[in-house]
Amino acid sequence: MESIQIAVRLRTPDPQAVTALNAIKAMRLQLPPIKLQRSELWDFELSSGGEKIVSELVGHFTDIVNPNKQSWFFTGKDVLFEGEDPELQWAGIVVRDHADSVSKNWTSLLKRRGFPVDSLRYSVLWRLGYLKDTDEALVKKMALDLSVSNTRAGGLLSNPVSQEVAFWT
Repeated sequence: MESIQIAVRLRTPDPQAVTALNAIKAMRLQLPPIKLQRSELWDFELSSGGEKIVSELVGHFTDIVNPNKQSWFFTGKDVLFEGEDPELQWAGIVVRDHADSVSKNWTSLLKRRGFPVDSLRYSVLWRLGYLKDTDEALVKKMALDLSVSNTRAGGLLSNPVSQEVAFWT
């Protein structure tokens, strides 16, 4: 079994990321992220075919990637995404719904169509860019604090009642 992951982003500024960054700025944090990026993550578990099959799926299903308004790329550890400043330290936070009908429905559809997909997981990846000289452990803590809603004054990228949060690795 082979695991292939792609990130899908809007070609224009993402309204959710812009709104979230504006809300973070309004919180007047001592060390807020300088930049905030949002992508959809699609994790494919394939029995064969690898990147070739994923490229075929992306080209065939415009609900995964709409070529008129989105771009996509294969992800990997320590990959700098398009538009990300290399002078910033980036922390990735993955948000998934507990009851994930999107992943289940897509897995079922792709299997019925004959693609060698064992499973598919859909999630949202938030990339938070902090000043480069900020301590890495502090960056992770601040990113997690901003991501999980525990109070009305903090955490705005996920809801722990219906979503799970993890660091992107």
